Amino acid sequence: MIIAAATAAAAAGTVAGAMAIGARKRRAQAIAQARRVGEIDHSAARGEADAAREAAVERAERLRSRLQRQLENEQRTLAEDEARLADLEASARRRDETAEARDQALGERAAELRDRRETLKALRAEVDGLEQRIVESMEQVAGETRDAMSARIGETLVGEARVAAEKAARTYEERVQSRAEVEARRLMDLAMHRYGVARPADRLIATVDLPRGKAARERFLADGRAIMLAITEHSDVEFVPQSDKDGFFMQAPDPYTREVGRLAYERLARRKNPAVGDAASFVERARVDLEKICRDAGKRATRILKLRNVHGEIQFLVGKLLYRTSYTQNQWQHAIETAHLCGIMADDLGLDIRAAHRSALMHDIGKVLWAETEAVGSHAVSGAAFATAHGEPPEIVHPIAAHHNDEKPSSPLAHLVAAADALSGARPGARRETIETYSQRVEEVQGICEDFKPRGIRNTYVISGGREVRVLVDPRRVDDLAAARLATDIAYRIEDECIYPGQIKVMVIRETQATATARR
Repeated sequence: MIIAAATAAAAAGTVAGAMAIGARKRRAQAIAQARRVGEIDHSAARGEADAAREAAVERAERLRSRLQRQLENEQRTLAEDEARLADLEASARRRDETAEARDQALGERAAELRDRRETLKALRAEVDGLEQRIVESMEQVAGETRDAMSARIGETLVGEARVAAEKAARTYEERVQSRAEVEARRLMDLAMHRYGVARPADRLIATVDLPRGKAARERFLADGRAIMLAITEHSDVEFVPQSDKDGFFMQAPDPYTREVGRLAYERLARRKNPAVGDAASFVERARVDLEKICRDAGKRATRILKLRNVHGEIQFLVGKLLYRTSYTQNQWQHAIETAHLCGIMADDLGLDIRAAHRSALMHDIGKVLWAETEAVGSHAVSGAAFATAHGEPPEIVHPIAAHHNDEKPSSPLAHLVAAADALSGARPGARRETIETYSQRVEEVQGICEDFKPRGIRNTYVISGGREVRVLVDPRRVDDLAAARLATDIAYRIEDECIYPGQIKVMVIRETQATATARR
């Protein structure tokens, strides 16, 4: 085994030696080849380096030329800047010199002004002293101080301005009023010509007669008129005997209640055997029938005027006006007539005709409420509140409340409703009154004017059938403004305290006196 190992080692050494010899040969070949390649590469590199060097030289030359030009430009710019800086420095020096000269001149001017101010102050003090001495001399001559004279002259000027303003206001008011009166007369004439329906002055029946039959007459008079007393108990209608006639005068809280008693009485009078126990049922039946008549009358009024959506309770109050009169004028007819007249005037002015009809128809419903419930306020205010509570809009309600100036009219429709109401009541034949009521109204108006006598009233005259009041005043105590206020106050008192149809005109007459004295 040792021999085999040595043999193997010898063989391996022989193989290794052969391999080393082959490696040395290959290395020598590689070195030779590398030298050949290096010589080739070196020559190529040398050529490239020469080309690069030439290119770099060209670029350096171009860069040097550009830098040279920039340097020349910068040098020129620097020279220009230095020249400009020198100019600026010279200008600055000149401005400084000018400013110093100006400051010196201003100082001299300020000193001069101070001297003048002192001089003016001294002159002002001297003038004030002279003015004070002049004022004192004038006050001594006039015997009155300057403040008193100024106050007196001011009062004089204010008085003259007040008189001029009053004259201008009166002239303007007269001009506007004349134009307004012309237009108002035109509208009322137009309405009256278009609505010329003649209506009689209906009177509600206020008396009843005993039955003609002897037996029926005796029944009504039996037991101290027990049947009539029973009607009175259930209807609040009293039957007062008439001294010169075979009948009775009916007294009731209002015309509607009186009509209930009249219907119950007449129906009992037509009954063959009237009895005291029948009074309650007949009165109740009369109430039911009369309520139906009033509701039908209210609906008929709305149909005549072609109005829709009017609350049933408002229609009922309109219907109840059928049993009310004002100076013998039937108020149901008056409401419809007022609505027609108001609609005609509204149409001519371009206003809503339906609104005019609606508001004018309802303008007097408060008379029923006021009579039956003793509502607070006038019938205009009561009617407006009732209309509002039953769904009427403000533009309809306001004319109702304002048609007697309980509210100040603030819309054209309010003025038209008031005008139509006065026109319907004041037209010839619409209303009548007795001598007693006329005399009473004249006395009431004269009494109201007597209450204003301490304000300078000399005499009072009620003329034109009680529709105009002329008041003569003392011109030395009452000026133009006071006269206007006096007329307004008297008119308000008459509205509040008197009952009258239409309107009453209050005219305050003030005599103008001028006095002059001639002296020598």
